[in-house]
Amino acid sequence: MDITPYLYFDGQCETAFKFYEAAFGGRIVMMLKYEDAPSDQPTSAGTEGRIMHARLLWNGRFLMGSDTPAGRACQPQGFSVAVSVDSPADAERIFAALSEGGTVQTPLIPTFFSHSFGMLQDKFGVAWMLNCEKSTGVTQDKGASKPFVISRTFDAPLARLWQAFTDPDHMRQWWGPKGVTIIASMMDLRPGGRYLYGMRTPDGGEMWGRMLYREIVPMERIVFVNSFSDAEGGLTRHPMAPSWPIQMLSTFTFAENSGKTTFTVEWVPLHPTPEEQATFDGGHASMHNGWTGTLDQLEAYLGKS
Repeated sequence: MDITPYLYFDGQCETAFKFYEAAFGGRIVMMLKYEDAPSDQPTSAGTEGRIMHARLLWNGRFLMGSDTPAGRACQPQGFSVAVSVDSPADAERIFAALSEGGTVQTPLIPTFFSHSFGMLQDKFGVAWMLNCEKSTGVTQDKGASKPFVISRTFDAPLARLWQAFTDPDHMRQWWGPKGVTIIASMMDLRPGGRYLYGMRTPDGGEMWGRMLYREIVPMERIVFVNSFSDAEGGLTRHPMAPSWPIQMLSTFTFAENSGKTTFTVEWVPLHPTPEEQATFDGGHASMHNGWTGTLDQLEAYLGKS
């Protein structure tokens, strides 16, 4: 016996399934409209263009759905579509995609029973529950080496420094490695939200990055998962270092004392492979140099603003 989720929509089925196809990396194997049915099959008025049956294949499983006849839709409630994935990286990718335009109910976090667990309602009103169980065989980070940490005290009040990290117009002025120009700066500052930014390198090339926010404590702490990205916010690898950890867990902390503010960065790779962990462990010097350049730009910007 197999149990397959079947979702109903009010004229949005085709759009929703194309959204799920991209989010999961699956494949739509059927998209049948009411108007495609044989002429002897009765259809009600207003069904033109609506989907009679859709089927998405992902990881050997199906997700199915359709549009209700016009005027018969109701908001789904009392259930969640539970999705189990094999790796935390898959959980991060799918959770971020599904939450685009939706509402995060429980941010994706490690729990006592899973590597990653989170709940959300997508922009079509469908509730999802994502889980990467610890029993999936993913290696835990107990043997991981020490995180990368760097701090700097700025001659600026806490409120001013906090604004530099939480306002996209301010971030545009200083964020990124030395020498790059920020060409896009889009921020949704909330747990489950993201910051998507584009960078132009001195040679004219483009790179993109993203932050997926997990925790925001005003004037104190920002916790997020950062990675390289494409212009649409999709997860990508480091364009020049393929063994670099694909995702990093970042913690920014802020502490004010006598009108000055100490900012601290802590970086750890998120569920790295052995190769990624080794690259991270061997890259502390380059990370120090990179962050020093970024903090130099922040210091210069604070001096001007």
